[in-house]
Amino acid sequence: MNITLTCSLPAMHLDAAEAYQEAAGWIDRLASVHPHFEEWWVLPDGPNDHPVGFRDAAATLLSIQKADESFYREYPGAHALGSTGLVLTNGGTERLWKERGKVALVVQPASGEVALAIYRIEAVYQSPGQMVWSLLKALCSDPRVTYARTNVQALIAGRLVTYSVDCSVYPHRDFLGWMGYVDKPLSADQLPQAARLEGHGRGTLILSTEVLDLADHAAVEQVNGTEARLDELDLLPALTPSI
Repeated sequence: MNITLTCSLPAMHLDAAEAYQEAAGWIDRLASVHPHFEEWWVLPDGPNDHPVGFRDAAATLLSIQKADESFYREYPGAHALGSTGLVLTNGGTERLWKERGKVALVVQPASGEVALAIYRIEAVYQSPGQMVWSLLKALCSDPRVTYARTNVQALIAGRLVTYSVDCSVYPHRDFLGWMGYVDKPLSADQLPQAARLEGHGRGTLILSTEVLDLADHAAVEQVNGTEARLDELDLLPALTPSI
């Protein structure tokens, strides 16, 4: 099972140095969860490039600047948005990268998103659900986060199935997936479909179902029911502002 945990927050216009500091804050939150998330490297651009340790601020800053300049050359108008951010992993060698789940941490200040992806999480952590919940809780400790969702991908009967593409309720609205966060307080009476609710900051952490097995129709239906109720509560973001 592959998971991608994504947090939404207001878009920011940052320069490369500010983007580096922004990423450092997210790393600090993740590091509080597990030792695997204490050390990070900038993902190499190609097979002949070497990973750059995030702690090497000068080298990482140079990597961000190069990536920004390349993006601006391709999309000149994007310069007004500020830095595009960076992509990090918690494995400095290919062996460590694979052992720790081929993790990618994507920090995109200009689009207001931070995403953490872990490949085959059940092969890395004994309790995947508790690990993702802890990571969700750590990331959503940032008071700027307005919404969070967890996508799940799994191989079922030889086919790669993705919750957001194959199982979510609304094509015109965001999804919550396995677990997520809304920046409003909720009670069990308001959202009885969810397996668990926990107050967190000014909002609520939501566990849609204990285990999101995409081959389990009951589990998928429970997540769908949670999303449908969030839509009724006007807490499921529209993908286009006009909706």
